[in-house]
Amino acid sequence: MSISSVDVIEKGMRCLSENMGAMETELFIATLLRERFDYTKWRSSLVDSVKTFADLDKFVKSSCGVTKFSGNPKVVL
Repeated sequence: MSISSVDVIEKGMRCLSENMGAMETELFIATLLRERFDYTKWRSSLVDSVKTFADLDKFVKSSCGVTKFSGNPKVVL
């Protein structure tokens, strides 16, 4: 089954709102639009050093406690 852009946007907005609240969600979106944020470039800079599962384990351990996320995160690369 193919997922539509609308479905992805609705799911993303729900996720942001549930985990960040309305004000932080609005600020997040406004910042992305204003800064012309390139997610692909940002993401690749984080995972360039991950070549093996051992590298991934190190990456995950080093990132624990660094973010201020208050939800129930799952690592998605």
